[in-house]
Amino acid sequence: TKGQLALAIYFIMYKGAMHLRRSISIGSSYVFLLLLCGILRRCHAFGPSGLAMDGYHSPNDGPAMGLDPILTMTEDDYDDEFFESLWAVRGGNNKRGPGVMHVVSDFWSATFGKLASNIKGIFSKKKSKEDELLEQLKSMPIKAVTIPGKTVVPPEVVRVAVKRSGLLGQPLQANRVQEIAKALKRWYMRNGYVLHSVTGANLQADTATAEITVDEPKLSQHPVQITVCKEMVVDEEGNLFTFRQYLEQQANKKAFRHDRIERKDLNFTYVETTGRTKPFKIAKALQFESGKDFQWNPVRWSRIASCGIFSKILRVTPRRLQDGSVQLDVIATEPPPRHLEYGLGKSLYTGSWEGEVDFEHTNLFGGGEVFGVMVRRGTKDVEPSVKVRYSDDHFGLEGGFDVEVFSDFLGDTTKPKPEDQVDKENPGDLCFRKGGTVRIQNPISTSLLRNSVISTSLERTSSRSGQHERIGSTTLTLGPVRTPMPFQMRSSVVTSLTGGARLGENSQGTDAVMPYTSGSATARQVLPLMDPIKSFTGRTPVLALQHTIASASLNLPSHEAKAMGVAAQIRGCGPDGGATSSVKGTAEVRFPALQRRIENASVIFFGDWFYVQQNFVGPYQGKGSVGVGLRKVVSGIPLKYDVCYTSEGKVKTMFGLGPDFDA
Repeated sequence: TKGQLALAIYFIMYKGAMHLRRSISIGSSYVFLLLLCGILRRCHAFGPSGLAMDGYHSPNDGPAMGLDPILTMTEDDYDDEFFESLWAVRGGNNKRGPGVMHVVSDFWSATFGKLASNIKGIFSKKKSKEDELLEQLKSMPIKAVTIPGKTVVPPEVVRVAVKRSGLLGQPLQANRVQEIAKALKRWYMRNGYVLHSVTGANLQADTATAEITVDEPKLSQHPVQITVCKEMVVDEEGNLFTFRQYLEQQANKKAFRHDRIERKDLNFTYVETTGRTKPFKIAKALQFESGKDFQWNPVRWSRIASCGIFSKILRVTPRRLQDGSVQLDVIATEPPPRHLEYGLGKSLYTGSWEGEVDFEHTNLFGGGEVFGVMVRRGTKDVEPSVKVRYSDDHFGLEGGFDVEVFSDFLGDTTKPKPEDQVDKENPGDLCFRKGGTVRIQNPISTSLLRNSVISTSLERTSSRSGQHERIGSTTLTLGPVRTPMPFQMRSSVVTSLTGGARLGENSQGTDAVMPYTSGSATARQVLPLMDPIKSFTGRTPVLALQHTIASASLNLPSHEAKAMGVAAQIRGCGPDGGATSSVKGTAEVRFPALQRRIENASVIFFGDWFYVQQNFVGPYQGKGSVGVGLRKVVSGIPLKYDVCYTSEGKVKTMFGLGPDFDA
């Protein structure tokens, strides 16, 4: 029957599987097992027949002979014992003995149990060794701490950081590594390595050495990238115009031209455009070189930002590239390169008013270079004074220079004297000086002194009497040196020292070299008289002080003596001629306008004094004045008007241009 056939197949496969379980692979045994289970399920699906493996047999048959025969049962014979035997076939269990699935389970355990136990033993031994090694590493004392590879951190800094953390002689712990990381980060920030950081620590077990890993990004092949933008007006229809174009468009539309358009009321956007500034010159000024560590110097950048090549800086940020290097990304706007200015000023040698026209072409080669021409002429000058200059100040950093060629009319209107009355060592009728000057900015390191200038000048002077002189001089200027003071007080000092020689005829009528020296120092202080925060107008009265001392040796050129005398002038009076030594002082109390609607206006009360020596042996001459003045800025032009009473008993009024001195 079908039941007998299934039982025979079962025994054959069972015996075969038991025989082969020692020699066949795990996968083959698993296939045999699946095939066996499938056959059993197929036999059970033949019909209402089943396998009674629990010793159950029909009363009509003989006694059970170890294995029950295949039974053919009717529906009336489905009693409780049948269902118990059926549960045993499906993997259940009853009190009579194990079912077929128990036999299969025994086969699985016998086949894989020993293998699983062997594998478990291997892994347990390996895990125990790893745990033992980890315990040894956790308790291993650190003998040395290093930073592998090339780093900008000096060994002394690493040694101090490790000593303060207490890591040497102790196991590697996260809190001690964090102390080292904080110390190194502070050193990075103090020295400008703002992107450098500590990333972790590794332990070399064979040497008991802790290796601190750091991230020190390098500069890219092009260290600086500049994106120049221009400001454009967006009208109601979305069209873009420059501010001047927009004003012209609105002027054509409006019937009344008096309507004023304010920039703050317009909608602006920035559009990328071509610029003049060269990125490699900015990189050179910042001391950026490809492949070197990114080191940020805020002092050098502030000089670049304030030198005038950028009108507005929108963003400055270092950017990581795909190769891991760093590039400084600058987005800014540039001012127009050409300027034409005109105005009024006072002559350095005569003190009289002069009109001047000044043309400049800035950022000529993309590095802040300036080419300029200035023409000045006074009302009584027989010819104008002309100055042509070229400067490359290197953004106000070291190495900047200025070359100047000049032709100055000194404005001396002294009447011609008889030849026998001319002082050949100190002629007083000089008319012209022509020559050139070279200035070098910051010859002293900016880390020691922020502002310094050294200049060398060669010139040729001529007089009405036909006498000529050749003069060479060198001047060193230090400052302004500003001193930080509390309560918003400001103080500065500027000093200048000149040494030179005159080559000309002496009193004996022979050519001679006549050396000379001169020097000056100016100190300024601006002291607020009350706290600006407590002032209801936001502006406060200030006390402004300025004192200057100047002196020179013998053989000082006459035009330099005249310049010293003009510099010693005060409001209302001045020395009678040139000077070889002078002391000058000014004190002002400045009161801002109380009405907010009167902007950029102030009233001052002042007192001036000076003492000068007109030659090297004569007495000192002193004068003074006191008065009141008005200051007002009109259309960007600072105007001055002063009324004073002098020590000579005279009341004088003065008009001037320019801002008051500041520290």
